[in-house]
Amino acid sequence: MSSTLQNILMLAGILLIAGLGYYVFIQKDAAGLHNTQVDNTAAVETSLFLQRLHSLQSIELEGKIFTDQRFSKFFDFSQPVEPVSIGKPDPFNETN
Repeated sequence: MSSTLQNILMLAGILLIAGLGYYVFIQKDAAGLHNTQVDNTAAVETSLFLQRLHSLQSIELEGKIFTDQRFSKFFDFSQPVEPVSIGKPDPFNETN
């Protein structure tokens, strides 16, 4: 190839890479998302969440149940679990 043709192809390649870089890094951010349905759905869900949060925060818990005799006379019927060894210490050793 002649040196003039090589220079033209090199310049065209550099301009192509520069244009692609401009599009990827500059124009991509300018486009953004224009999906209003998603924004409206998120706003509705956020307001519903805030309403539920407000209703939960307005609940006051009292400790009267812990001083009631019916609660303090509960019996514990649980049984202790005996520790048991599980499996072999070395599953690849045939002598165990």
